[in-house]
Amino acid sequence: MQQNKTYAKILEQQGFFKEAFVLYKKLLKKHPNDVEIKQALKRLKKYRAKFDGVNTKMRDFFIYMQDENEFRKFEEWLIG
Repeated sequence: MQQNKTYAKILEQQGFFKEAFVLYKKLLKKHPNDVEIKQALKRLKKYRAKFDGVNTKMRDFFIYMQDENEFRKFEEWLIG
């Protein structure tokens, strides 16, 4: 996995807020005075609690589903 700000920005732009947050935290340890990283962490803090506990397997299934059968499977999982 890449460990740079560009990759963290891409994660954030694609909605992978928790992953971006974790990467920015790692980057801050290496670059404690980086204002851009600090701003990103502040911006992403509001998403951190929201995405804790997300079923990542089903999240990824939803993101990558390709046909109506997969959509029905996801729909059945949602209804539970």
